[in-house]
Amino acid sequence: MKTKLVLWGTKGSEEETTKVLIALELKPEDNRVYSWFFEGESATEEFSKQLVGPWRKGEAVAFPENYSQADDDLSPNKSLIPENITPEKEELLKRTQTEWLFIVLSTRLFKNYENELNDLQEKVYALDKYSKQLWADMKEFWAKVQTQSREQNLSKEHTNNLRDRTNELFAQLKKLRAVEDEAFEKEAKGNYDKIDVELKEVEAKLEQNDANWYQVFDKLKNLQRSFKDTRLTRALRSELWERIDNAFKAVKAKRSPGGSPSGGDRLSRRIDGLKGAINKMEESIKRDEKELSFQTKRINSRNANQLETQLREVRAKLIQERIDSKRSKLDDMYKTMKDLSAKLEKIEERERARKEKEAAEQKKKEEAEAARKKQEEEKAEAEANTEAVAEEQEPETTVVSEVVEEKAEETTEAVTEEQALETPVSEVVEEKVEETTEQPVEKITETEETSGTEQALEEDK
Repeated sequence: MKTKLVLWGTKGSEEETTKVLIALELKPEDNRVYSWFFEGESATEEFSKQLVGPWRKGEAVAFPENYSQADDDLSPNKSLIPENITPEKEELLKRTQTEWLFIVLSTRLFKNYENELNDLQEKVYALDKYSKQLWADMKEFWAKVQTQSREQNLSKEHTNNLRDRTNELFAQLKKLRAVEDEAFEKEAKGNYDKIDVELKEVEAKLEQNDANWYQVFDKLKNLQRSFKDTRLTRALRSELWERIDNAFKAVKAKRSPGGSPSGGDRLSRRIDGLKGAINKMEESIKRDEKELSFQTKRINSRNANQLETQLREVRAKLIQERIDSKRSKLDDMYKTMKDLSAKLEKIEERERARKEKEAAEQKKKEEAEAARKKQEEEKAEAEANTEAVAEEQEPETTVVSEVVEEKAEETTEAVTEEQALETPVSEVVEEKVEETTEQPVEKITETEETSGTEQALEEDK
């Protein structure tokens, strides 16, 4: 920061003007400006070069004996030099005055941060074990410093000073955390082993094809619920999370083999996560707006002096910029949410169409199966009717055969009784018997013929 200025000026009337060499130095911590005025023999070009060179760089320069000195508070409403002196570069003097006002404000801001850092330092060195809350406080403090540095409200020198001291405190906290991390890793390994056993049981069931996938899915949900609250290292948590996620996908694929296992679900998870991020961003904006309102009230307070008002205006400006940035990010989030919702709707529409198509195909299959069964039943019924008709025809044949047998027996008996008859008669009987045996269907005709034969035999007798 340039806190020294050297320039020429004049004083006196137009008839008699005296050249004056002016040297100004700002003490930002005190908000005071120290002035030296050299006239006459003391105001030489050689001495001017010493002031512009070594003196402005911070080196000691011997001043001549004849000079005047003054000091006064820095104020935006008061000139840096007396009214009876006219500077040769008035624009340079005004610009320097504005820059010095900013330097004073920046220095006070640095002092505020320095005091805050001193309090944090006392807390850090008073710890006997690692404090997560103090680590978060340190991060929040350094974030504020970085914000002011980016806004160039802090000089490079002040920023470096705060950074070096902040790094020392972070190093001290890391030493304490290293001791705690060792114990934490042991605990995390034990927690990992417990979850690993349960997860392996689920993975073993996934290799089977006859498991109850709804029960497996519920077990995975319970496992995921307990997993979220379990203390694990980042690497172990990442490994388990990937395995659980893959198990969920596999179970969903087993439950619905024909469907997409991850498309809509993945978008749903993204939308849920985005909703949570939007809620957090909105809460953050509300907090910033509340703080901005508080700073605005303090700016308008009657008890605030001008410098405090200026600092609060700077602070309010920073808060407003932060709010604008967050609102821009929030708008992007809403846009992303709209895009994801549209994609999810398309996926759900395709899924509904797929299910309707599958239902229609299933209905066709069921109708075809029902038609096939009906056809088989009709065929079986027709075959049963055919068998019944055949069974009804069998008794007629049996009756005819019985009649033929009876007539044959009667004829045989008649032949036996008439053994003394002549041979032609027996031959006639045998021929009739053979005819009756060979043609059993024509039972009425044959019976008549047999009766005729019997009458003939009786006549012969």
